[in-house]
Amino acid sequence: MLYGKKYKTKVIEQSINPEWDYEFEIPMHSSKLPALFCITVWDKDTFGRDFLGEVTIPFKNIFDRNAGGVSDGVPRHYKDPDNRSSWYGLSKRSEKNNVSGDIQIKFGFMEDHVRDNHQYITAWQSLTS
Repeated sequence: MLYGKKYKTKVIEQSINPEWDYEFEIPMHSSKLPALFCITVWDKDTFGRDFLGEVTIPFKNIFDRNAGGVSDGVPRHYKDPDNRSSWYGLSKRSEKNNVSGDIQIKFGFMEDHVRDNHQYITAWQSLTS
C-alpha cells in the first residue's frame, strides 16, 4: 500500500515459477514520500491464500541496484537501456513462515520524454533530501 492505495497484479494460475511482467506507475509527492517500499507475494488457491514472502526496500535506496551491483545504481528513466532490473530475495514476516524465492524488480522515472541522466539524479536528490 502506498499513499493509501493498494496495488495488485493479476493472479498467475497453475505455476510454480510465475512471471507477472507487470508495471505500476506510482506518482510521487515530495511532501509525503514513504520511508519504505514494500512488496508482498501471496499464493492464491481454492482455499484462500498463503504468504510467500516480502521485500522491503528503503525508499531512498530503490535505485541502488539498477546498474547490476548492490549499490552502484543511479536514478534513470524506466525505459533507459542502462536501467536494469534486480533480483530481491523474499523475506519472512515471522519465524514460522516458510519462505524461499526471489522476485525481479525494476524502478525508474516514467515520463514521455527521456531526459539526460544527470537531470534524474538531480531530481531524485531534490525529491529525497
